[in-house]
Amino acid sequence: MNEPNEKTYDIVDSDGNLVEKADKVDSEEKQLTSGDVKNLHKLYTTVRLPVVLACKHRLDLHEQPRHRNCEHCWFAWFNQHGEIVKQLDEMHADGQDAVIVQLQGKKFLHRWKQFMSTIARWKEENEKTQVDTPEAS
Repeated sequence: MNEPNEKTYDIVDSDGNLVEKADKVDSEEKQLTSGDVKNLHKLYTTVRLPVVLACKHRLDLHEQPRHRNCEHCWFAWFNQHGEIVKQLDEMHADGQDAVIVQLQGKKFLHRWKQFMSTIARWKEENEKTQVDTPEAS
């Protein structure tokens, strides 16, 4: 096996050199207080959800709105999911409303149509005010 004069090295220092004995490390670890645990929990596990200003409900952007009857929550949710709105618009243009209802439900389709009609109405009003206001040259 090992010869009596042969040294075994199984520790590497920070420079990558083999050493025979490791320096003693202080084994005193700081004990976590309950306040430290709360701060760590808040920092790493608590999800801070945005608040819809109009209704003061919290909105999880990864899920559909929890307050299913709140128009403001639905508007904010659709406003944050542009890609979904585009896909729904394409499906609606192709006449696939039944597929949308089958996948998401009647209320989802109804709220999406409300969202789209609000956006269309805002665009019309914006165009009307731009036409009515003379441009200063």
